[in-house]
Amino acid sequence: MGEHGSQRSLTVQWAASKERQMKVAGREIGDALDKLYEELETRLRVEAERELRVEASEQAALSNVAWSDGVVTVTVHEGVPTHALPHVLGVALQRVRQRLERYPVLLRPDGEQPEEAAMLRQGLRELVLSAEAEMQLEPLALDQEWETEQRHAGLKDMLRDAPPEWNGLGTGGNKLMALQYARFAIQHPPEMWEGLKKTFREQLPAAAENGEGVLQMIRKTGWGTPGACLQSLVAARNELAMHDVALIEDRRSGEVH
Repeated sequence: MGEHGSQRSLTVQWAASKERQMKVAGREIGDALDKLYEELETRLRVEAERELRVEASEQAALSNVAWSDGVVTVTVHEGVPTHALPHVLGVALQRVRQRLERYPVLLRPDGEQPEEAAMLRQGLRELVLSAEAEMQLEPLALDQEWETEQRHAGLKDMLRDAPPEWNGLGTGGNKLMALQYARFAIQHPPEMWEGLKKTFREQLPAAAENGEGVLQMIRKTGWGTPGACLQSLVAARNELAMHDVALIEDRRSGEVH
């Protein structure tokens, strides 16, 4: 799933103390993820004949998951504050679980792709599969404040700098912002989303309207199972006419939609 960039190999360690504490990038992150990590270690060894590793990286993304022969490598950005590390790592571990449980994956169609194709696939994937990951992590009550603030500021910047063509129906920018609208409506804290939603509707009314349509469709099908995620991904993809940039594989059957 892309290059890791400058990287330090830092597999998860356990602090030498009476109560063991998970350490990532040399920092103790508590025990909230212990059970999940150990379960995935065992499942990967038994079901996929792979070792689980966690590394720190200077890559652009907050986290990344790469599958290779004999190992699954989870990287987390070394700039993530310590209090935010458990949630960032937790989301990445959920992505590992999703693959083991054959959740759908997005594929790049053959042929020439528009410039924004990769971002559109990522936006579609995050809209549905991140919602499922967050649902799984919810009982752990992990600190998300830093990530929420980063996303909030990022969307504010996008709205402030949005070119007029992003409001044009059928454009890549319109589709990307519609996906962002739906994702924030689902995952952003309601008290923070209200102000952003107002700005969104003022700055990009057509993208907001398209995003509302996507939102209503995927709320009907949900994301609680591999089948529900498949239905939601296909429905959102079809609603935004993104067949040229995203194919969706049902990993349970191998069928491609």
